[in-house]
Parts: sequence; C-alpha cells; structure tokens
Amino acid sequence: MIDEVRILVNPKITADQLYSFYERNDICEEGLGKEVASRVLKHSSLIVGAFEGDKLVGIARAMFDGCSANISEFSLELKHQGEGLKYDNGSLLEKDSHGIGKRMGKVLIEELFGMGATFIDYYLVEDCEEGFFQSIGFEHNTGHLVYYIDRRPYVLRK
Repeated sequence: MIDEVRILVNPKITADQLYSFYERNDICEEGLGKEVASRVLKHSSLIVGAFEGDKLVGIARAMFDGCSANISEFSLELKHQGEGLKYDNGSLLEKDSHGIGKRMGKVLIEELFGMGATFIDYYLVEDCEEGFFQSIGFEHNTGHLVYYIDRRPYVLRK
C-alpha cells in the first residue's frame, strides 16, 4: 500500500481533492470553504503532492521569490502518520510512520534548490514537529522571533 503512494511535482490537484483531504484530516482551511481554500492551488510557486491512486494523501506547498523560499504548508494524511498523535490534525507532521512525509520533503527541498533557493524556512509547532523537520535537514534558527496575523477559522492555541 505505502509503495503505491506516488510523489508528484506540481500535480493537477482539483479543488474537490484538496478540500476532501482537508476535511478528512481536520485541517483548519476546511473552515474557509472549498472555493477559498483551493485558491492555494493557483498561487503557490511549488506544490508536491502524495497520491494513492487519485486520492490526495499529502501536500507540501512553497512560495519562492528567486532566492528565498517559505514552505507554507506541509500536511500528511493522519493514517499515514501513525498511532498516538497528540493533536490529530493532518497539518501537523507529528510522525511519519510510513516515510511518505520524508519522501515528499526530499522532493520539495531538491526542487527548491533546483529553482535557485539559498534559504528555506518553515514555521512549525513547538514540541510537536521538530523531529520530522530535523530529519529532512532543517535546523532551529535561534534568535529569531516570529510575528504573525492569523485569521484562519481555527488554529492550534496553547
């Protein structure tokens, strides 16, 4: 089953496929509705998708300005993350039991470097996602603070 998961660069993803993925995996963009949530498919610089047949089971999206890249989403189907998740939210990569996330991450990073990226960042949830992102080469950027405005329908809060 896991060997049948295909990792594709800039695949054709329909609004229905994306929204169904968000609904199945309790991803907050679901609350925006299908039309708004699917806008990301038209405006991302790079998309890496994981598919079981025609079913979207993972998505990683990045924005690239010619030098720097920001990964704006890295989501994986909950059933592929494994048991004992703290949050049960597919937009948090707590575990990668089947290695699908790692395969996606490798492709995403290679593509961004191939586009000319010299700096890649991702904002992750503390005490939850560090292990996964370290496993694909990310390091903690000490001394940097993150400020943001968040108007999503719901988000993980302490």
